[in-house]
Amino acid sequence: MPHHQTAPVHQAGSYRAWDISGPDQIADLAWYCRVEHGQPEEHRLLPFCEPSLVIRRRFDRKGRTQDCRLLVSPAMPDGGQYAPEPGEEQIAVRLAPELMEATLGLRAAEYSDADRDLPRRLQLAFDRAISAAAMGVASNAMRELLRGLESANAAPDADRVTHAARMMRQSSGRISARNLAKASGVSSRHLRREFAERFGLSPRAMTRRLRLASAILEAEQHDRPEWAGIAAGHGFSDQAHMIRECRAIMGESPVELFRLRRPLAVSFNT
Repeated sequence: MPHHQTAPVHQAGSYRAWDISGPDQIADLAWYCRVEHGQPEEHRLLPFCEPSLVIRRRFDRKGRTQDCRLLVSPAMPDGGQYAPEPGEEQIAVRLAPELMEATLGLRAAEYSDADRDLPRRLQLAFDRAISAAAMGVASNAMRELLRGLESANAAPDADRVTHAARMMRQSSGRISARNLAKASGVSSRHLRREFAERFGLSPRAMTRRLRLASAILEAEQHDRPEWAGIAAGHGFSDQAHMIRECRAIMGESPVELFRLRRPLAVSFNT
């Protein structure tokens, strides 16, 4: 959907996601999901640590808009089930939690349990995006959503904790929390306290989830994943370590999670 990135980096069923990351960008992923009327399939979600800014549109069987809202959808660090409503369209961007407070005045830790309306002071920047979505023109809505973020942004304050969180997410959790503290020039204790206040997760908890989600997404690019190699490539000490982590966070082994998600996953091994 983003014109400069036509091929999605991930897709599962009706879900599509595009990489829009860049230096000091508040949004790093654009995503879209449309569920027609009928019996929609449930999505088994991977753990993720980032809230999203979402235009959620509901439409009738003739495609006419019934409701259109702008929301902040929470992070889901333990994954879960998503059961979409028939006749639901979501046009969204994933927000970088380490930049939310400095650029938008939104603390990620406060958007961690349920959908919430965007504060009124920010809504005006997205009026055109909501209007485009209500008209049923998703590509225009996405374009206006990104423009709205650009106009709402303030200059980010790249302090040491922001730098550590950015390094963590850019490495998909491959850098340990201890090494992040050293690289950022802060104590592990300070990093834990600041992460809990800003993001609602400890550095170790965020690292574990980023690493696991990245590993499973790589596995989904293959019909027959080579699990030992995937574990090694994503910073696990061995395959058994990855299995333990997956069961602790998601309640299933990587193989079981792969099987559950496979009906909706699409391989990019081309």
